[in-house]
Amino acid sequence: MQSSFFRRLVLGLAIAMLIAAMVMLGGYVFVSRDVFTDIKLSDLKPTLDAVKELSMDFAQGAVDKEVYIRLISKLFSADNTSFILFNANKQVVYCCDTMFNASGEEIIQPFGECIDAILSGEEVREDGIRAFGLGVIALGTPMVNADGEIIGGIIMAKSDEAVTGPVTRLSVVLLWMAEFAVPVGFLFVSWRLKVITEPLNEMSLAAEEMARGNFDIRLDEEHSGEIGVLAKALNNLCDELARSIKQLRSEKGQLDQILQSLTDGVAATDERGELVHYNAALMRLFGAVDVSNKLQLISDEKIWREFDLVFRSGAARTSQYPMPGDRMIWITIAPVTDESREIIGVVGLFKDMTEMEKLERMRNEYVANVSHELRTPLTAVRGLLEPLADGMVSSEEDRQRYYKIMLHEILRLSRLITDMMTLSRLQSGTEYMELSRVDVFSLVNDIAGGYAGTVKQKGVSLVVDCPSPVPDGFTDGDRIEQVIIILLDNALRYTPEGGSITLGLRNRKGYIELTVTDTGCGIPEADLAHIFERFYKVDKSRNEGGTGLGLSIARFIMDELGESISVESELGKGTRFTLTIKHYVKNAIALGPAGEKADRYGDEAGKTTDKSRVEQVLQGEASQRDDVIDASYEVIPKEKEKGKRK
Repeated sequence: MQSSFFRRLVLGLAIAMLIAAMVMLGGYVFVSRDVFTDIKLSDLKPTLDAVKELSMDFAQGAVDKEVYIRLISKLFSADNTSFILFNANKQVVYCCDTMFNASGEEIIQPFGECIDAILSGEEVREDGIRAFGLGVIALGTPMVNADGEIIGGIIMAKSDEAVTGPVTRLSVVLLWMAEFAVPVGFLFVSWRLKVITEPLNEMSLAAEEMARGNFDIRLDEEHSGEIGVLAKALNNLCDELARSIKQLRSEKGQLDQILQSLTDGVAATDERGELVHYNAALMRLFGAVDVSNKLQLISDEKIWREFDLVFRSGAARTSQYPMPGDRMIWITIAPVTDESREIIGVVGLFKDMTEMEKLERMRNEYVANVSHELRTPLTAVRGLLEPLADGMVSSEEDRQRYYKIMLHEILRLSRLITDMMTLSRLQSGTEYMELSRVDVFSLVNDIAGGYAGTVKQKGVSLVVDCPSPVPDGFTDGDRIEQVIIILLDNALRYTPEGGSITLGLRNRKGYIELTVTDTGCGIPEADLAHIFERFYKVDKSRNEGGTGLGLSIARFIMDELGESISVESELGKGTRFTLTIKHYVKNAIALGPAGEKADRYGDEAGKTTDKSRVEQVLQGEASQRDDVIDASYEVIPKEKEKGKRK
């Protein structure tokens, strides 16, 4: 398909050639007659000069009249030219008429003005004289004697057909030549223009392909002259653009990856305030799904006004932006400048500070709780030591009572420090847990036996509820024992005399369900969500009732073992804690630390470094129990009493 440039060139050429042809023909028509007339009159001038000399000789009598007439007739009869000789009185002396067939007196009438001019001493060259219905051209000259007097004049007249005939024939020839030459010239020039414009058209198409991102296109550099130079320059430009675009795409990809990998939200606008960059974290932060403009990303125009203010002022701004659900966003907005320090855009960083503020509050509360828990026993000990040191306590009985109270507070302080250290090790992940095959039923029975004396002293019954056999578990037995002791301590603390505590065991699909149920005062519903938090106590007085760290330790232990612990309670009726223990698989050969959340059983459970421990587990008496224990079975105290841990 021809380019519009080529079509415009051809159309312009055609119009120019037509105008040139019309101008040439018009100019020829306008000047050709005058030119041919002048040529014809110039051709007659030598004849006029010869006839003038002959006529002067005739006027002076040097030539006989008959000879004169014979010479004049012979000269003009064959040339179709009329000759008029007249005297100073405008009378025709001799006339040789080969055109008009008029008498002497009539023939001079059309030339009156010419005769007047001749008799005034001028030579006459006239065109366009009408004589007897014919167009005539005339050439005249005066005759002057030796004294300088004008004695007459000569007029030579010739029909204008001598001029119009050649002009007409030449015009016809020129028209035929124009009809042939213009199309031929047009075709030739069009061909040459096509040769020139085709490379230009290819270059135009190549430039369009470059604009679309196709930088593999190349032009023919073999063209001669400026076309080849231009093609080579375009090819070099294409190479440079390809390298630049590739580098820009690489940098843009890296920028996008960096932006998308950021956990904080990022948004950037240009000098017109249009959104140019944003990341997925910002979309998640504000719940955006389909983003085509900045208001679809963040619907609050107040934030975007902050962007505009930073762009106008050039000063960074930091603000806090509250969001639903007690969330808090810190927004830092800063201008973006180019090499000349002109502001070309604005970038904003959106950081969700909700968790950090929550952690800060928890840290402050933790410090306050620790301070309070440490200060309470220390204050009590100090209050008792001061009167003892001052000798204010004289009775031995009172001193012993003071000593017991001080020992109680020191033991309480020791338990607090121990629990805090245990919790710290659990949080830091340095507490080692070893998974092994555990006879859960025997473990529960042993713990219940160890508590038999304690529950009897308080007047509380402790039963193990296991209606059907349960398989062995795969866990850390010492840690599970620690969790059960924590739960039993809490149950004993809040179960009144005459109440009961039940240790339940149930075999579920894939795990063992262990419950600790009491008939105590229960936990208010508002406190259930916080029961596993550090230093949290249902009893806000904080006087007695433990350190408030036991349930936190239990939760951390179960999380590290990959198990779960939950609580259900009804105020005034009692509380139930439920924890899970995974089944032991018979072909398990791997022991080791907890923490692998994947399958801990079979070949993928991990590697062991204690071969004797493996053999002990596989060859021991950790088989599934065959006897069925009644749900109301009461634990009988054993001779080996286990120490209590919390």
